[in-house]
Amino acid sequence: MENTMDKVAERTRMVNGKLTSLADLGYVAVGLDDNWQACGTGVNGSFHDAAGHPLINTTTFPSMKGMTDYGHAKGLRVGWYMNNCICAEKHFTDPTYIQKHMEESVKAIVAAGFDGVKLDGCGQFRNLTWWGQLLNETGRSVMIENCHWGGTVPGQTTGDAPCTGTTMPSNCPYNFFRSSTDINPSWNSIFSNLQTTIKFQGNPPLSRPGTWAYPDMLEVGNMATYNEDRTHFGAWCIVSSPLILGHDLTNEALTDKIWPIISNTEAIAVNQAWAGHPGRLVKQWGGSGGNDMQMWAKALPEGKQAVLILSNNNGNETASIDLEKDLGMSGTVAVRDIWDHKDLAKATGTFNAGTIESHDSRFYIFSQ
Repeated sequence: MENTMDKVAERTRMVNGKLTSLADLGYVAVGLDDNWQACGTGVNGSFHDAAGHPLINTTTFPSMKGMTDYGHAKGLRVGWYMNNCICAEKHFTDPTYIQKHMEESVKAIVAAGFDGVKLDGCGQFRNLTWWGQLLNETGRSVMIENCHWGGTVPGQTTGDAPCTGTTMPSNCPYNFFRSSTDINPSWNSIFSNLQTTIKFQGNPPLSRPGTWAYPDMLEVGNMATYNEDRTHFGAWCIVSSPLILGHDLTNEALTDKIWPIISNTEAIAVNQAWAGHPGRLVKQWGGSGGNDMQMWAKALPEGKQAVLILSNNNGNETASIDLEKDLGMSGTVAVRDIWDHKDLAKATGTFNAGTIESHDSRFYIFSQ
């Protein structure tokens, strides 16, 4: 974890002529995931003791507070992980102990100085409303990641976290929620996971400030080709997904390879912008499934729109945008190429995006 924190904070690569860290770009949170626990050492073979305290594998993690202090000293936020999948806890029935387990877990999060917690769906401690209530009562600001694989989402009236999700900010008791199953570094996985965001892009959208939909972490750097890496990144940007790097940050050559993608400040700005909608699928066409090509768009401030056209095709495909029909933009429109960082010729009526190679993309900003 501390090696990863070092890599996030160090300024060894250039952006716009200036030495820049991942943290400078906005990647400021580092999360500890599963396998911190001392499996089997607690009550009934769990990793919580009789008083409800979580039991940590101190051989690997000798001091959680020391680790968070290390991150904080570098200007980072540090996250933990609960309701674990490895040696998942599912067998508790005593209400008094269940309450102690929850209360002591929350106390441990706060005492160790964590700034966030990923709450998985494997154990029995899935009640996100209860987690949120207990964390709020501590007075510490702790970001909650809902990792229930699309099973607990805004708009539900029952279950682990009922909320409308239509207030501003969202009234759901978590800050971002998984819309999908686990991702893997394959094109089919990232494309499939992207589609799970569509149902939260309605009117009003359920992915919004306070509670963002995310189709799992990024596999940028782990994909088969550079084209897939950048299309994957652009897709997560256009739907306002939290950008969680999933490659090995200690692999300098790998980070060098994808640096132009993950440090693209124009793409990141699209991801971070809010003008009333998180981004949407505008249209799709081609192939037996009708989705060989997809066009996504996101409203930006000042009436601008970001557009990502991606290829789900195994071959090359041409693409064009009907500016009025697809984007509601009439007259002459200025065009900015996000991938190539350059202004293109102004367009009127139809914009021709040219030929797009397999699993590649075009990323633009249109403005009037």
